[in-house]
Amino acid sequence: MRLRTIILILALFAFLSACAGGILYYYSFQKASFQKTESDAYSRLNLLTDQLSFYLSEHIKPVKTLSGIKELRMALKDTDLDSIYGANQILDNFTKSLDLEVSYLMKKNGITLCSSNRNAHDSFVGKDFSFRPYYKKAIKGTPSTYLALGTTSRKRGVYYSHPVYDENKTDIIGIVVIKASVEFVETKLFPKSKDTLLFVDPNGIIFISNIDDLRFKLLWKLTEEKNNKITNSKQFGNGPWVWTGFSKNQTDYVTDKNNTQYLFASLNVTHYPDWKIISLRNLKEIKKQVSEPFVRVLGPVVTSILILTGILVLVLYQLGIQELTKRKKAEKELRLNEERYRRIYHKTPAMLHSIDIEGQIIRVSDHWLEVMGYKREAVIGKQLVSFFTPESKRYALDIIFPKFFNTGFCKDVSYTYIKKNGEKMDIMLSCYGLRNENDEIIRSLAVSVDVTEKNRTQKDLQIATEKLAQYSLDLEQQVTKRTAQLEKAQDNLKTLSKNIIASQEREKATVARELHDHLGQVLTALRFDAVWIKNFITPVDKKAGKRTDKMCSLIDDTINDVRDMAYRLRPRVLDDLGLVDALESLLLDFEKRSTVSCVFKHDKIPKINDTLSTALYRIGQEAITNSLRHSNATTITVELKTDNEGVALTIQDNGSGFNAANRNEFDGFGLEGMKERANLVGGKLDIFSQEPNGTTICCKVKIKG
Repeated sequence: MRLRTIILILALFAFLSACAGGILYYYSFQKASFQKTESDAYSRLNLLTDQLSFYLSEHIKPVKTLSGIKELRMALKDTDLDSIYGANQILDNFTKSLDLEVSYLMKKNGITLCSSNRNAHDSFVGKDFSFRPYYKKAIKGTPSTYLALGTTSRKRGVYYSHPVYDENKTDIIGIVVIKASVEFVETKLFPKSKDTLLFVDPNGIIFISNIDDLRFKLLWKLTEEKNNKITNSKQFGNGPWVWTGFSKNQTDYVTDKNNTQYLFASLNVTHYPDWKIISLRNLKEIKKQVSEPFVRVLGPVVTSILILTGILVLVLYQLGIQELTKRKKAEKELRLNEERYRRIYHKTPAMLHSIDIEGQIIRVSDHWLEVMGYKREAVIGKQLVSFFTPESKRYALDIIFPKFFNTGFCKDVSYTYIKKNGEKMDIMLSCYGLRNENDEIIRSLAVSVDVTEKNRTQKDLQIATEKLAQYSLDLEQQVTKRTAQLEKAQDNLKTLSKNIIASQEREKATVARELHDHLGQVLTALRFDAVWIKNFITPVDKKAGKRTDKMCSLIDDTINDVRDMAYRLRPRVLDDLGLVDALESLLLDFEKRSTVSCVFKHDKIPKINDTLSTALYRIGQEAITNSLRHSNATTITVELKTDNEGVALTIQDNGSGFNAANRNEFDGFGLEGMKERANLVGGKLDIFSQEPNGTTICCKVKIKG
């Protein structure tokens, strides 16, 4: 009985141990499976990201090449039929040879001038694409790659833009754009599978997917402001952008609107900031893939422990078969990836080659063979330097090869290839060394870029720069000579103007003195005689007395007019008492003859010469006259101040003002004459006026000593 109990206890213990071991194994197996699934997802995403980045960037160099073709520059500069036809032919050839969707040429204002789809119903010719970011970047000199839905064609594509420069490579005269379809990329890189693969923009718009219904939907729910921003950009059409229902509630998991959980994996795409490739795997499907094999194994394992040890071997054998199956599947995927890499290597439009540690070529791309003019069997196994010029060969063997096999890297090395037809080609080579498990370089991966045209252009540019420098020197000498002549002529003109104005002032003073001294005395004597006649004839003939009385009044008015004319021509107070009293007398005279209130403010003014006093007086007289005639002002303020630098005269009114920026509006106001007077005495005249805020005229003159 005790033995049976012990056996039962041992059996129960074995059963419980097997169950506990099975449970622990199950959770460990589940955790490991999830980790492996996640690792596999990121591995696939890494490979997919590299492939997608390569496909989306493959036309960057072709669009740069297209921008440098002279036929396109000719079409932008001279839009006649011949130049437009030539540009269209170039665009047609590029579109056909590179299997593009469309190529087109834009003017500097964003209007499409030429296009390879010019005869199609969705032609771009005449369309304005200046709102597109690829245009805005390229017109500033920055080549751009842009993913969007065509506003005219309604087809998805990747746009490559590049500025078109003039012959001197200094000014941008237009933009060239090529558009490649993303349908091929989506078909090749996003196959149909249980996993959901997405290529989304920074706002979460799904641009590429292996599920048709998810395209152009929102991965995450966005605010109305962000939705409006996407709509205004026109990058993906006019919307609306329907939310897919996905929401991220944990670090590595997302749920849809049915609360189904998905394993989430995301990677950024090189050269496309904030664009991501996302993988979503149904969590239930993963658990199902993990649990179903385990449940099938658990029963036989427990039974084998309780019944027969041999069944355990069978179960272990089955697990081994499953592991082998997984390994074969992984090896198959690895072979497919290697084949995909080999296809990318050979078909990429770049000169790629690989050499071993002996310097022999072991692999070249199709483009390398096409450019050099050789067949593959004539190249493989040959020394790379056998295709160099003697100078490049010595440079490679003596300097570059030892350095590369020591460091495993070199960049922008200048060589000269010799093609099969004997033509020389300047190239810029960069390479990277591939190492074995012992960290030894076993072969290289190198890319060569044809810079023949670039070097020729740089040489021509250097020659043109030297000629331009010589032209600039000659022009500078001529400008210096002409400047000296103009300065001399200006000094002569200034002296002449100064003499003319001084002569005018002398003439005015002479005329004023003659009016006051001679004509005034004559009129005074005439008035005395007229009064005598009035007193003599009035008792005899009253009618004649009235006539003589009118004669006296007329003579009085004439005397006043002569006195005013003499004052305006040359006020005696300016010569006798100075500038302050002359300005004060001028304002009193204007105030008597008008309804305008005149205010005069002044500091204690030091003694200044007659030329400066006369200039400031005439500037004040002209400014006040202009205010009375044109501004409809009610108050005129005149201020005369001095400081450490000199004297300043300011005339300000509260009239209607005028547009000081429009010279035609105030050419007749005498402002140029005031400026000329200020300039002749070494001063500066500033005019500030704005409708309807009045006018301020300020004349500042420096006084030395």
